[in-house]
Amino acid sequence: MFGRTGHGGGIIKRKLFLSVLLLFGVALVLNANFASATNVTTDKAKPTVTAVSPANNSIVLSEKSKKVSIKVNFNEKIKYGVGKVELSANGKLKPVKTQIYGNKLVITSKSALATSTKYNLLIHSNVVTDSSGNGNTILKYTFTVSPITKAQMKTGISRVQTFYKKNNRLPMTVSIGSKKLKITEFKKIIASQGLKIKLPKSSAVSMSNVKTVSAYGWNSCSKGWYKTGGTWKDYCPFCHSYNCLKYNPKHTYEGEWTCTKCDADFCNCGRCKATGSQVYLVKA
Repeated sequence: MFGRTGHGGGIIKRKLFLSVLLLFGVALVLNANFASATNVTTDKAKPTVTAVSPANNSIVLSEKSKKVSIKVNFNEKIKYGVGKVELSANGKLKPVKTQIYGNKLVITSKSALATSTKYNLLIHSNVVTDSSGNGNTILKYTFTVSPITKAQMKTGISRVQTFYKKNNRLPMTVSIGSKKLKITEFKKIIASQGLKIKLPKSSAVSMSNVKTVSAYGWNSCSKGWYKTGGTWKDYCPFCHSYNCLKYNPKHTYEGEWTCTKCDADFCNCGRCKATGSQVYLVKA
């Protein structure tokens, strides 16, 4: 009898122990589910942009298709929302397609884009959302499509460097096919692709050793007429060329200095003859 009673007591204890374990497990599961639910409901942070490539206000390279892709990186994984993406130029919308790769939104024009044109990209709010349904804030972005390809850029750089070696100065313009770009515009375009003009050390002599030129004639850029002139450094302040000034090659009545490199004309008083100009030859 005592053995049977002891055996029954062991069964009861085991059942109690299993019940306690079961209750403990249920409590753990409920706690985990509650914590997970708490995290979902308290995540109100919007996905934020960490990088845009190419950068805002960039000159975007245009190759064969002239289709442009803008990559927008966010700080977390994203999915499609309900907002719109608009690409426009001169008030007209251009069709685009969007793709999502993890935390990256890629926006690509569906058709070729015109070169030398400023485009505005508007990513409305809630275009993408995170796993908690939080949408992005509005993003405005601009870019310009390069009028020349990277291969043409390299060809232009080679031409500029050859010109510099011969003339000891940069050209005013760079011709690429039928396009003629101002040197300032060309330098900005190639810089957008990490390229630059490598100039050799100048072979020009210092200003103190530049030859001088002298002449006298009539002053035609002021009220009245009077004879004037002077001695100047043989240097053009416009194209920065040396030993380039020639006196009166155009046979004007009053006489003038002309730069044989860029064709700028200067009065006998030394001032550039262009209307309103305040550029003077350098006095010797």
